[in-house]
Amino acid sequence: MTQRRAADDVGALPTAGLTSSAALVEAVAGRQRRLLDAAKAVGRQAVVIYSAAAHSLLATDGIWWASGFKPMGECALGIAPDGSFELWVSPTWDLSRAEEAVGARATSVSDVFAAAAAWLGRFGLRGDEVLLCGTDKISVRRHPSGVAALGEHDGTGDRLLLETARRRDEYERALAVEAARIAELGFGRLLEEIRPGLGEFAVVAILDGFLRELGSQDNFVLVSASQRNRSVHPPTERTVERGDVLLAEISPSVGGMFTQICRSVTIGRPGPSVAEDYQLLEAAFEAGRAACVPGGALRAAAQAMDAVLTEAGFGDYCRPPYMRARGHGLGMGAVLPGDVTVSSTEVFVEGDYFVLHPNQYLPGSGYLLCGEPVIVEPGGARLVSSHRGELAAVGV
Repeated sequence: MTQRRAADDVGALPTAGLTSSAALVEAVAGRQRRLLDAAKAVGRQAVVIYSAAAHSLLATDGIWWASGFKPMGECALGIAPDGSFELWVSPTWDLSRAEEAVGARATSVSDVFAAAAAWLGRFGLRGDEVLLCGTDKISVRRHPSGVAALGEHDGTGDRLLLETARRRDEYERALAVEAARIAELGFGRLLEEIRPGLGEFAVVAILDGFLRELGSQDNFVLVSASQRNRSVHPPTERTVERGDVLLAEISPSVGGMFTQICRSVTIGRPGPSVAEDYQLLEAAFEAGRAACVPGGALRAAAQAMDAVLTEAGFGDYCRPPYMRARGHGLGMGAVLPGDVTVSSTEVFVEGDYFVLHPNQYLPGSGYLLCGEPVIVEPGGARLVSSHRGELAAVGV
């Protein structure tokens, strides 16, 4: 089956079943139980999660993770000591979507903090008996209302939410696999469509439309091309030309779970420096992957990748502005383990899900992309994608 026919056969894809099934209800219930247990372990009796509805593949949204509802406006969710929950939604027009997700537990309110305070009163709880998650999402303008309703909070809830959501459930892992499959099909379509004279914006439009046909609800896509790339960046008015290296970060989201694959494509036969440098990045990727083990330090994985490049004489390029990080978390519930850098203080835990990529600029070839979504296991990081991407070439 060609990549094009895969899109035509979209009805056979499992995406719809993943994003609207009894498995989601079960997963959400389990997440709420785990978060409430974490709250009680630190002496809190209930949980309130706040969202300002600012979504990113590099940021967490506790409401989405804990309820299955993606907020479009300010929103809060309360989990009571008995495990019951309520969802407070604003603006009013978003209520119907919330009811589709959680039924009668959703209520439209004018002020989510006031609604949370009234809810606490019904359970006879004080603000200091609540684990407040999402304090980092509260704006300066809304902070006084939050303090008036729930009191001051020290960010403990933010960390506990991340640590709890870091343990991906079976449902999230299935979403990650499906998102990676869609990303790889999208790259296949890109290879079919790319040609000299096609604008960068046109490439992104083709790719975004195809990913959505396959079931992605949201896409973060960077596509840029140059004879010598200095970085990967959003598309410009430039057209793709023969001799270019095209860079593509393809990051679709299924059910809120993002993935990311990083790909490099030469327009025409790759020159010796590009081919050799890409092989170097592949070796760095494998060195880093072997270091991504439970209990291992993130900085050790970054150092393992840097060591490959340093041995080849490129140690001076293993730092900004030639690169940013050797990988990073992927959002919805948790962005842990965070950025894979030599300055990270985090350690890997089994089941961590993130993108690993030794993307960087090298003096011979310019900037190149090479990266895959992975899951940490005792033997090292396992690919979520079907295979590690290779340097591709079109029009040879």
